[in-house]
Amino acid sequence: MNRRTFAPKLDRRTILKGAGLVAASQIAAPFVVSARAAAQSPSAAAKAELAPTGKLRVAFPLNALTAPKNATTGELGGLTADLGRELARLLGVPYEPVEFATPGKFIEVAGGDVWDITLLSPDPARVKVADWSAPVFELDYTYLVPPNSKIMTSAEVDRPGIRVGAVRGDSQELVVSRTLKNGEVVRFEGWPATMEALKDGKVDAVAGNRVTLPTNAQQLPGSRILDDRFGKQVLVLFVPKGKAAALAYVEEFVKQSIASGLIQKVIDRSGRPGMKVAAQ
Repeated sequence: MNRRTFAPKLDRRTILKGAGLVAASQIAAPFVVSARAAAQSPSAAAKAELAPTGKLRVAFPLNALTAPKNATTGELGGLTADLGRELARLLGVPYEPVEFATPGKFIEVAGGDVWDITLLSPDPARVKVADWSAPVFELDYTYLVPPNSKIMTSAEVDRPGIRVGAVRGDSQELVVSRTLKNGEVVRFEGWPATMEALKDGKVDAVAGNRVTLPTNAQQLPGSRILDDRFGKQVLVLFVPKGKAAALAYVEEFVKQSIASGLIQKVIDRSGRPGMKVAAQ
């Protein structure tokens, strides 16, 4: 199956530089969990599709939920690292984290041969460059409102004149853009700009998820996360479009990782309330 390429046919170094993407030079010690996915013997086709370079290139489209970067050490960690390392172990290949500036930048070049696996939310806007597994994690999309806001529910956000800030290219921006019928979505390049707009009164709410919004709320004392949700967010494992053997192997990995308790261990290690193992 042909794959659509979002970047021009440049050499790999040029593509990575233009996407705001770099390969990590150092790999942190692996996260060892007491519960692991049952050992699988990948078919030759699955291994060739998942690790065509002899390494598992784990994409890290930087975001606080799935692919955080330590501001001090530069280490790429979180859910993506935990699952990526376990997959590399099962495949018997080296783990190679590859950094992308944002999820949006990742999608722009995901049609090129620059990655093998990642963890993100599925969306129709992403279907042209990736296939994905069944859900692995689930959580709520919701809103953060500023101090003294009279907004109490998600329904009250969807009214004429209400402006909702969202990070361009993030899953919540894609979903809220389809969800709102009357409110206006105002898009920003990154969370700092989005939160600044909320502080300055340029937007009336910001769209996010229940796991990471508490951290954002700390930047604006008195702000409040709504009790209800405007949608359910799920996280899945992405593979490049058209790699049937790779997708089949990843699907089995997800099933066994949930059944073995690995996914719950990863959630527990994250220390973040509001995230659950996806229902099967």
